[in-house]
Amino acid sequence: MAEVLNLDALRSMKLDHYPSPWATCDNTFKETIAADAFPVSHWTYHSQRKLAEALGKTGSPEWYQHNVKTRPLLELGEKEPYAHDELADIWLAVARDLLSDDYLECISDVSEYNVRKLQFQAHFWEFGPGSFFQPHVDKPHKIVTHLMYLTDDWVSEMGGCLQLLRSADPLDVVVEIAPKKNTSAIIRRTDSAWHAVTPIPKNMQAIRKVLQVWFWDTPAT
Repeated sequence: MAEVLNLDALRSMKLDHYPSPWATCDNTFKETIAADAFPVSHWTYHSQRKLAEALGKTGSPEWYQHNVKTRPLLELGEKEPYAHDELADIWLAVARDLLSDDYLECISDVSEYNVRKLQFQAHFWEFGPGSFFQPHVDKPHKIVTHLMYLTDDWVSEMGGCLQLLRSADPLDVVVEIAPKKNTSAIIRRTDSAWHAVTPIPKNMQAIRKVLQVWFWDTPAT
């Protein structure tokens, strides 16, 4: 039985295949995860943001677009949480849940893909002011993604929404999912699984926080 993840809620998700396979649910966690439990160390900024800084482009549109940083919870193929001594106990429990057979069975059932045979990793992400992801299709080997949203009091008007599109056209949006705390989204890759993250205003004070799990059929690069 999972300690923190609400597997009953996750199992209740129904996969929608339009415009590409996706599902959402509320009540991802059995208990409220306090904001001050979020990790504070071992964060790395997006490589494109660091490149923009190296080129003297701090504050440029490209710099703002990639104002994103990440911190591992579980690295690819690892059974021990990354820098576990600097994680709150609740995240150690979440890591144990992610490694469990029950979780893998749940995601396999929901995604309609056997993720038990895949490798996976879990990272925390923070999206800062100005950041967004343009419409894209994931790498061929990134098969299933599970997003767990963590920011208090987030609404669509604050940006940072996951969009599912019919094409690379940013206006061709079918579904928009606000990153409301304690909700989940699962997306499964196809060659036409276009998705994006809407811009967060540059004057926004709140940080979009998410725990993201990727399932790969070959090691991530």
